[in-house]
Amino acid sequence: MIGMQQITIPLAMRTVFTPSILRARLGLSLAALALAGCVPVGMNGNQVGQSRTTLTGPGLTIAAPTGWCVDPKSLKNTSNGGFVLFGNCAAISENPNDARAPEPALLSATIGPPAVEDKNGKLSLTRLKGIDTFFQSEIGRAALARSGESKDVKIESSRITGDMLLLRISDRSTSGGPPTARTYLRAITDIKGRIAALSVIPLKDGEMSASAQRSLIERFAATIRAAN
Repeated sequence: MIGMQQITIPLAMRTVFTPSILRARLGLSLAALALAGCVPVGMNGNQVGQSRTTLTGPGLTIAAPTGWCVDPKSLKNTSNGGFVLFGNCAAISENPNDARAPEPALLSATIGPPAVEDKNGKLSLTRLKGIDTFFQSEIGRAALARSGESKDVKIESSRITGDMLLLRISDRSTSGGPPTARTYLRAITDIKGRIAALSVIPLKDGEMSASAQRSLIERFAATIRAAN
């Protein structure tokens, strides 16, 4: 998959553009968020047991609920954003005495450049609807697919709740990374004035209900906000 650092189109779009240019730039920006969120190959690393890490570029601390720890090999940290994957602490450290995640899932966070629209630093409803429309499109589904092929992805459902867009995504392509469920939950929201894509990726299909995934992604977002 293409890493986020390879796509340099900025997410901030405060200048006035024609509709076609706006759609093109929004697409590339959201593609960066989608592609950076792919599950990387390999787990474990030299620094283990950490439930949080700081992305120095955006100056944000990314933290997970109790039981999830940073996969050091997953970290991507650039001047414009970054990516973090969290797994079961005991699995990451290979120490059975370490904390264990209460739900069987990986968590990921992708942080993009500043891209807020209103004075309160929140994504507007209009912007969230535009993001939803993009991911429903062929190019949006291709950006979400591990294979890069739109035909491999289906948006099972989407809804906007508060300042968060929730996408239930089914991806039948393979990643070459750790085995995970085909269907997972992704949230698009803002974290301290930046667009963020958060994901709950069950380890196997059917192991977590849709409501359990939503509860976990809300806890994940709340944990990150509390850390900042």
